[in-house]
Amino acid sequence: MTLIASTLPQGWQDLEESVAAILQECGMTVQHQVRLPLPRGHYDVDVLAEETVEGITHRILCECKNWRTNVPQEKVHAFRTIMLETGANRGYIISRTGFQAGAIEAAHATNIELVTYAQFQELYFAKWIARRCRAIEDAIGNFNVYYEPLGRPGYHLLQNDEERAAYDAVWDHYCFAGIMLMHFSPYLRVLGQAPPLPPLPFDVSELDARGLPVPDEVRAARGYRELLQLLEHYAGVGLAELRAVNPLTRGQPADAIVEELDAPMPPSDSGRGLS
Repeated sequence: MTLIASTLPQGWQDLEESVAAILQECGMTVQHQVRLPLPRGHYDVDVLAEETVEGITHRILCECKNWRTNVPQEKVHAFRTIMLETGANRGYIISRTGFQAGAIEAAHATNIELVTYAQFQELYFAKWIARRCRAIEDAIGNFNVYYEPLGRPGYHLLQNDEERAAYDAVWDHYCFAGIMLMHFSPYLRVLGQAPPLPPLPFDVSELDARGLPVPDEVRAARGYRELLQLLEHYAGVGLAELRAVNPLTRGQPADAIVEELDAPMPPSDSGRGLS
């Protein structure tokens, strides 16, 4: 089972917030703790998510039960009525433990799915990882360019050993993020050429053998959400530092980043590569 997060929610509020975050990271419009009008009153739903696909809006309702006992069938019967009266397309009852046999029977042949938190993550993993990889790529700009085989942007324009040493030091410091993020490239996923996702915790033995630093929190990450949050953070900080030592971009505003792609880099001056 491939999970988004490695830790179980601590309490009902954490469960609701985790479910809402996953759906939001899947690109949906999400509201937490929403009061919906009904023909005979109202209903407070834990998580409401909406997604518009080709002009059609789909509505998802989520009920989160952080109970130590299995969810009984009467909760499913009540939720079936809510689904009908709100016109929702799909509903989830997400349980910490599981469901009674009667609850499973009550949900049969309906638009309600009964899932544990782990099963919910597995259902949305493919959609989540695709959107998350794309979002990180958009957020970190040209960070990956510094770790491609073509060489380091602007390296051939450095004037002396001191400048080259400063560039090398920053490049080495963030190399772990450049290498790890290659496994999550959205371009390879679109082309259907992405390798299988690396098992977690990430195997950093090769980085260790090369003497490249890897933060302890990155080494310890056991969930894809945790790992990608860390890599996005370090890539963002690293990009700013790399641009500061790159002659093409230092002192330039962020929108000058296009120069890193357009400027030629002679092979003889490409600097130390990843091989």
